[in-house]
Amino acid sequence: MQPHALIFDCDGTLADTMPLHEKEEAFLKTLGDIEPVHAVVEIARANHGKLPMAVASGGTQKVICSLLEHLGIRHLFAAVVTSEMVKNQKPAPDIFLEAARLLGVEPRCCRAYEDADLGMQAIRAAGMEAVDVRLGLANQR
Repeated sequence: MQPHALIFDCDGTLADTMPLHEKEEAFLKTLGDIEPVHAVVEIARANHGKLPMAVASGGTQKVICSLLEHLGIRHLFAAVVTSEMVKNQKPAPDIFLEAARLLGVEPRCCRAYEDADLGMQAIRAAGMEAVDVRLGLANQR
């Protein structure tokens, strides 16, 4: 399938944050130590201006937007959907469905990138194509 939109999880997918994730305020102090997950960020950069893109994260708006700004990639995404914006969290599909709605693209026409089992379940429940970044991205461009 050629997707009409791309949706990315943030923690562990766009940003290598998992070793640093603690309480929100402590985590924000570690932003300078966070590096991008280059293979995933390159997919977003390569599709910027070609496909609408969003971030769908279980984190908070404050943390996720700060992280995306730190990495210099916030401008790539037309929407950032976070935990405060939906009722049900992953593995419910709500966060991915809201991202698709904000992009104006049918969920079945979206490809979403994730690094966790609960997120993969959420993507599939939303009816989207799921890409598990833990398995590599060589064939996902």
